Amino acid sequence: MRSLKRDIVFDNIRTDIRELTRRETGVLAKVGVILLNPGLHAVLLYRLARWFHLRHLRPLAVLTSYFCSVLTGAQISARATIGKGFVVSHPHGISVGATTVMGEYCTLTHGNLIGQLRGDSDRPVIGNYFVAATGAKILGRIRIGDKVRVGPNAVVMQSLPDGVTVAGNPARIVRDRRPPESGSAARIAGRGASLNPHAAVLRRLVEVITNGSGVMTPRDEIGEDTVLIGGGIGLDSIEMLHVISAVEEAFGLTIDESELDIRHLETVGSLAAFIGERLSR
Repeated sequence: MRSLKRDIVFDNIRTDIRELTRRETGVLAKVGVILLNPGLHAVLLYRLARWFHLRHLRPLAVLTSYFCSVLTGAQISARATIGKGFVVSHPHGISVGATTVMGEYCTLTHGNLIGQLRGDSDRPVIGNYFVAATGAKILGRIRIGDKVRVGPNAVVMQSLPDGVTVAGNPARIVRDRRPPESGSAARIAGRGASLNPHAAVLRRLVEVITNGSGVMTPRDEIGEDTVLIGGGIGLDSIEMLHVISAVEEAFGLTIDESELDIRHLETVGSLAAFIGERLSR
């Protein structure tokens, strides 16, 4: 049993490090993140405190948690249960209370509070792939589903289903990313059953681009080779972000920024190909 617990602890640490450093391409860059990133240090000190706690070495767990708060500014209780792939971007002001449960691959950004609402140990249970933006707070005995995103300074005091984005105080759902009941690319693209999947996605994408994004180019002049940024349609970087958000909503996707490359945004066709690849997973 002790060996199993040790293996789980080391697996968590390996995954934590890999998740934070996966965007770094060079060995030196990865080593620099490991040595100099205070967010990772907060996570590793939490893991150490948790290890002490599970072995009933609670004075050492408390001292380690205290050292973590002094060194990094993050107060993460050793009594909190947090899955692997835990990322803390900027640890100052982050507080995770005792008995909180968080799933795997969760991200806290800065100034986040996950804890009590009424002071009777009523803390949340949070699913996998959770992301909290700066200042977001999750309070009370509530359940948060998988792939939930909480906007900046939002205050969540009610349970949330899978795949939603919330914002405001009190938080309300501003985007529902839950996949539609129909799973094929042609049906998701809409009215494209007679077309091949790429053509259906392409047609739906053109509708997304021309609906409410301020694009002046007529829809019938936008095709596979139309350039998105600069020439062609002439979107700037901010407008492109709005298009990506609209794509997520229209196709029922969650697109991580790390998955997008400039080559995916060169033309309407390249973006349609990226969307089709994601839909086929």
